[in-house]
Order: sequence, then C-alpha cells, then structure tokens
Amino acid sequence: MKFTDQLRQENDSVWQQIFNCPFISGLTDGTLSMDAFRYYFIQDNKYCVAFYDLHQKIAKKMANKEQAYLLNHLVDFCNEITERSPIYDELKLTQAEIDSVPVAPTAYAYITNMYYQFEEAGIEAGTVSLVPCYWTYTEMFQNIRKKGYSTKPVYKDFIEFCSGDEFGSLNQKMLDLTDELADAATPEVREKMRLAFQYSSEYELQYWKMCVEHERWILDQKKSKLLAQ
Repeated sequence: MKFTDQLRQENDSVWQQIFNCPFISGLTDGTLSMDAFRYYFIQDNKYCVAFYDLHQKIAKKMANKEQAYLLNHLVDFCNEITERSPIYDELKLTQAEIDSVPVAPTAYAYITNMYYQFEEAGIEAGTVSLVPCYWTYTEMFQNIRKKGYSTKPVYKDFIEFCSGDEFGSLNQKMLDLTDELADAATPEVREKMRLAFQYSSEYELQYWKMCVEHERWILDQKKSKLLAQ
C-alpha cells in the first residue's frame, strides 16, 4: 500500500467529518449564509499567502531538483487567489477589506503548524503538511460534482473550481511527491510525516467549523460589543 493510501485510511474518520460538516452541506444545498462564505474567502486569502510561501521555502531546501521545481511551481499552475478573482468580484470583496480583518485563531494555528512542521520536523513533514488541503478539496468536491447539487450561482462557481480536473491534477502531483519522499525516508521521518498529515487534516476540519462560527479572538469580540453599545 502506498504511504499516501495509508495516511488517507488512518485519517478517514476526520475526513468524513469534513465532508459532512455544516459549511459543506450548506454550500451544496444553498443554505450556507453569505456572511459565512465571505468569511471563508477573507481567511482563505490569508491562508493561501502562507501556503504558497511554504511551497517556495520548502523547495529551496530540497536537494532533488525535480522535486523542488515541482513544489515551487505548483502555485504557478493553479494560484487560487488569482483563479478565484471572479468570485471575489461577485462578493464585492476587496483586498483592503481582507487586510483589515485579523487572521482568525484557527487559521493562525493552522498556518503556524505548517511552518513548524517545515522548520522543526523537516522538509518531508513540511511537504506533507500541505497535502490535506489539496486532497480533501479534491476528493470532497469531485464527489459533490458526481452526486449533483443545486445551490446559489456563486457557490456553484466555487464548487466547479475545486472539483476541476486541473485542481485534481495538482493534487495527484502532491500525492506522488509525498510517496517519493516517504519511500526515501527513515522510519523516524515517516512518523513525523504521519503526524504532520494528521494535524493538517484535523486543522482542515476545524477551519470549516471556524467559518460557520465566524471565529474571532476573544478581545476582538469584546471590542465589538463595546462599540455596539
């Protein structure tokens, strides 16, 4: 069994929670609030900036030039911030508004963990920490497309982007790269990779929950209440 297949099997219970979480069910049937959708895009913009930065930082440390080239250029092949610009327009979401909103606690923790995996656990763990983002989106949205759905036009645009063949192709490249790294790794490094994959999988679940709950820092919540009085 491939290393990535083992990881998928080990984390299935978490992934099933992702696939059935309120954000995704609401996105699919059109009941998701537009505020939650806008919140997702604001936080996802911040996440993607760090996500792409990590691709480049990890690539610089890789000894294998082909692997480094692949990782370094994956974000050029499919830059979500650029590709999703029509949805930003539909939501009337500007970069100024995005910059004015603090990164949410769960998003901050997820981003921080990915940097930790790279800087402290190593290149292999750093790479695999990126994989659940690619893979959960690919599997989840391709399944939604196969089953069929009826939702708001802007939600439909998002689902079609995430379920597209191009996005799926990038996911497969990441899986192949992960298996290559695992095949050459020591048992100790493979265990670090397992943990990095598990943590990112669990953060993916918490991330979707965060968007429904409109998660904010405690002091920011208190400030908002004072201003409302």
